Amino acid sequence: MKSILTMAWSADDPAAFELAAKLARAFGAQIVGLEPPSYGVMSMAWADAGMGAPIGGGLAEDAEERQRVASVRQAFEQRAAGLQSEWRAAEDSGPTAIGVIGRAFDLIVMPQPGALPKMPESVFETALFDSGRPVLVVPPGFNGMVGKKILFPWNASTESARAISLAMPVLSRAESIEVLSVEGALVPGPSSADIAQSLRRHGLNVTGEHIKPGGKTAGQAIIDRAVLQGCDLIVKGAYTQSRLRQMIFGGVTRQLILASPMPVLFSF
Repeated sequence: MKSILTMAWSADDPAAFELAAKLARAFGAQIVGLEPPSYGVMSMAWADAGMGAPIGGGLAEDAEERQRVASVRQAFEQRAAGLQSEWRAAEDSGPTAIGVIGRAFDLIVMPQPGALPKMPESVFETALFDSGRPVLVVPPGFNGMVGKKILFPWNASTESARAISLAMPVLSRAESIEVLSVEGALVPGPSSADIAQSLRRHGLNVTGEHIKPGGKTAGQAIIDRAVLQGCDLIVKGAYTQSRLRQMIFGGVTRQLILASPMPVLFSF
C-alpha cells in the first residue's frame, strides 16, 4: 500500500486524517487530502436526483464554506506533517469526485457517515462504488491504530471473497484474524473454516468461527463479537443484499457503516 486518499467533512472530526497519517507512516505511503464537497454542490446533487436537499436551514454562506474547507485543510496538513503529502482541491468538488480520483489510490480513508453534521452517506457510497478501491470508514473520536487484530465477517458471497484480495496488505500484517460467519446471514458457498484454512496458507494466524445471533441482528452480532475479541478493525465485503433493500429494511453492511465503534474496511 503506497498511496492513500483521505477526506474529512469538517475539522471537528479529524479521526480519518489521524488514521490515514498513521497508515501512511506504517506503510511508507503518500497521503493526499481531498477537499470535501460544498454544501451547495451536495444540495444541487440531491435536487437533481429528485430528493430533498440534506441541508437543514438552506445553503451555507460562501464565507462559511471557505472557512470550513480552510479548517479541514489545516487539520489535514497538521497530521500529514513530515509525510509525503499533498492537498488536492478537486476541480469537480461534487459528490462524485472522490470516486473518480480514488481510482488512482490503494486506499481511501473517510469519516463514518450519517446525518449532518456527519459526512453524507452518499459521499461514502460514491467512494465505494465508483473507485473500485477499498474504503476505510473511521468512527468519530477514534485515535488508535488498526490491523493488529482483525475480524473478517464471512457470508460466502462474491463481495466477501473480493474483500480478501483487496484487504491483503492489511491482513498480511495482522497478529491474528478471526473469520466469522453468522447463522442466517450466509449465501451458499465456502464456510468460515474453509476461508480460515485458505488464509493460513499465506502464513497468517487465522481462526474460523460460526455463531448464532440469538435475538440480535447479524450486524449487531458482528459488532459485539469484534468488541468481545478486542479487535481494532473489521474487514467487510459490502452490500451482498441490494443497497436499496438495505436502505429500506436494514442490513449488515449499513449497520456497520453507520454504527461500528471501530474502523471498518469495506470493498465492493
